[in-house]
Amino acid sequence: MSKIAKFVVIINDNVSWMEDKAVRFYTNLFKEKDLGEKYAEQYLSQKELFRIQNDFSIEILMAYLGEIPQSYLKLDSSRILNENLGASKAINLSEIIYFDEEDLTALIKRAEEIAYQRKHDLIWVKTFAVDTALIDILRSLNYEEFGLEESMEDQFPKRIYFRKKTEKIK
Repeated sequence: MSKIAKFVVIINDNVSWMEDKAVRFYTNLFKEKDLGEKYAEQYLSQKELFRIQNDFSIEILMAYLGEIPQSYLKLDSSRILNENLGASKAINLSEIIYFDEEDLTALIKRAEEIAYQRKHDLIWVKTFAVDTALIDILRSLNYEEFGLEESMEDQFPKRIYFRKKTEKIK
C-alpha cells in the first residue's frame, strides 16, 4: 500500500496526535527533550494549531498509509511570509514532521503538485541544518540552497533554506 498526502482539517480528534508527533520528532531531531518540547509548544501545540485553523493562508498536508496518519507539514502561502523572495507567488513548506523517507517524499511531491496547480512560481523550505534526511530529499528533488536574512535570534539549531521554481516541477 502506498502512502498518499492530502489536506486535513484541524479538529479535536487530530490536534493532540499532531502535537505528540511534533514533540517526538523535534526531541529526536535536536537530541534534547526540553528543546524539542519547547519548539513543538511554540509552533505546533494544540493552541497554535487551533489558531492557524482560522488562517486561510496556512494549510496542513498529512501523509497517510491507508486511513492511518503518518506525517504532516504546514503549507503557508501568506504574502507577508513569502515576500522578498524574488517570486510573484511563493509558498512555504514548514514544520515538516516525518518518521520515514517515504512519508517525506509523499508530502513534498504532493505539495509540489498543489503549488503547480495553484500557479505558485516558487516553493521554499526552511529547515534545520541538523535535519539531514530532509536536506538529502530536497537536494534529490532539485531544490537549491539559498541565503535568506531573517532576524531570528533563538536557542534552536541553525536553519537553512531551499527553493525550487515550479517550472521545474512538470
